[in-house]
Amino acid sequence: MYEKAKLLEDHASRIADGEESQRQATRVSTRLMELRSQLNQLRSQLAVAQALQARGAGLDIDLSSIDDGRAGFERSLGPSGLPSNQVFNTAKKKAQVVADRLGVANQAAWSVWTAQLLEELPVARISMLLDPGAEKQASTRHADLERLAKGKASQDSITNFAVTHAGLAELLQNAQDPPQALAVLLDRLREQSGLTLRDVTDEEIALIREYGMDAHISLKRKGS
Repeated sequence: MYEKAKLLEDHASRIADGEESQRQATRVSTRLMELRSQLNQLRSQLAVAQALQARGAGLDIDLSSIDDGRAGFERSLGPSGLPSNQVFNTAKKKAQVVADRLGVANQAAWSVWTAQLLEELPVARISMLLDPGAEKQASTRHADLERLAKGKASQDSITNFAVTHAGLAELLQNAQDPPQALAVLLDRLREQSGLTLRDVTDEEIALIREYGMDAHISLKRKGS
């Protein structure tokens, strides 16, 4: 009887061990999925930072903290080699902090870079393109650049902006500059964003329309 009881006890112990192992496996698998999701966000932001830096932008973005949390994660492994829930949660929080910080830095670098490239484009030459098809293409590309610049930094947006900018710059490379009077007016409109229609003469409005620049100037009612 004693031997029978011992056998049953051993069998029950093996079942318990198996059930505990299954519970641990399920727990670790779930936590790994959560951590992997957070790490994917971090990798995505790292890829954006590297794409910006490859274009000469965001060179001051600090990437030294990318591996924050990994050493602590490895040191915190339990005797069984399976991290506790607290270890997983700490690793997730550290990865999120770094990803969020990197995301803010990426967006700031993106804004500076796109603004600089847009400023360098001689967009006043668009109206001077002799081929109507080229003028339409240039206007479309300029609108695309402005739309991209207002959006979120990503690998795709960085590539699209660079390619579109290069294409527009090539279109405008050999075009003539607009008359001096129009160039001065456009500079004034760009530098003094609070101008009203009262500040622009009928002759200046006619000059803007004559060279097709009215398609590149927007009006906004005060107080709206």
